[in-house]
Amino acid sequence: RDHRKLGKQLELFTFSKKVGQGLPLWLPNGAALRSRLEDFLKKAQIKAGYEMVVTPHIGQKELYVTSGHYEKYGEDSFQAINTPKENEEFLLKPMNCPHHCEIYNAKPYSYRELPKRYAEFGTVYRYEQSGELHGLTRVRGFTQDDAHIFCMDSQITSECVRFCELLQAIYKDFGFADLKVKFSDRPETRAGDDETWDKAENALLVAIKAADISYSLNPGEGAFYGPKLEFVLTDAIGRDWQCGTLQVDFVLPERLGAYYVDVDGQKKHPVMLHRAVL
Repeated sequence: RDHRKLGKQLELFTFSKKVGQGLPLWLPNGAALRSRLEDFLKKAQIKAGYEMVVTPHIGQKELYVTSGHYEKYGEDSFQAINTPKENEEFLLKPMNCPHHCEIYNAKPYSYRELPKRYAEFGTVYRYEQSGELHGLTRVRGFTQDDAHIFCMDSQITSECVRFCELLQAIYKDFGFADLKVKFSDRPETRAGDDETWDKAENALLVAIKAADISYSLNPGEGAFYGPKLEFVLTDAIGRDWQCGTLQVDFVLPERLGAYYVDVDGQKKHPVMLHRAVL
C-alpha cells in the first residue's frame, strides 16, 4: 500500500543523493512498466484525435516571462541557465503549455482546421522544498501526460465533454470507477480581466453540466490563466489524490500570439484547453 516500498521491492525506481533529491531514476522494471503505460495512453489519445508532439526540456526565459509563468513561479523555481558566450537565459521547463502554443504558431490555421489537439509525455521541472518531497507523488522532475486543445469558442463544450469521456474510460480501465471532481474558480492573483474570467468560468460550467458530471466547488484554486476541473482519485487506504485536470484558457493564446482565421477572414485568438489524464 506504500508505493515507495513497492518501488524498492519490485525494483521499479530509486533515488540518488548524487543525482539530487526529488529526481527519480527508473530501473529496468520500472522503465518497462512506464513504457507500457505510455503506449496504452498514446493509443487511446491518438484514437481520440490527438497528435503526438515532443518539446525540449528547456526554453528561453523570455518565453515564460511572456506567458506569465515566470511571474507566477519564477522566484520559487529553478533559476536561469546561462549560455557561456551568447549570454542567453534558459529555464528548465516548468510547464508544457507555452511550448505547445509555439507548435501551434508554427503555421497559420483556418477555422476549418480546428480543433487542433497536441499531446505529449512532457517532462517538467519544479523546485519543491525538500520537506515536501514524497516518493513519486511529490518530486522535482516528472513526466506529465499533457495535452492542449486549440479550438473556437463554439467548440469548448464538445471538446470538454470528449475529454471527460476519455478520462473516465481510462480511469475505469485502471480500476478507478468512482472519482471526485472539483471546480476551481479564479484565484486572487491571476492574469486577465474579470470579463475574461466570467467567460471562461461560464464556459467550463456549461461543459461540465453537458458532461453530466457532479462536482464540488473549490474556491480560488484555479490556474493563474483560467478556471479548472480537478479529477480526484482515492487510493487503497482512502487517501485522495488530484490527478487529471481540465482548464479553459483565454489568456495564453493572446499573450503568445496564437490566432486562426475565421469564416469572415478575420484573425481571432483560439481558446486553449489544458488537459491531463495522469
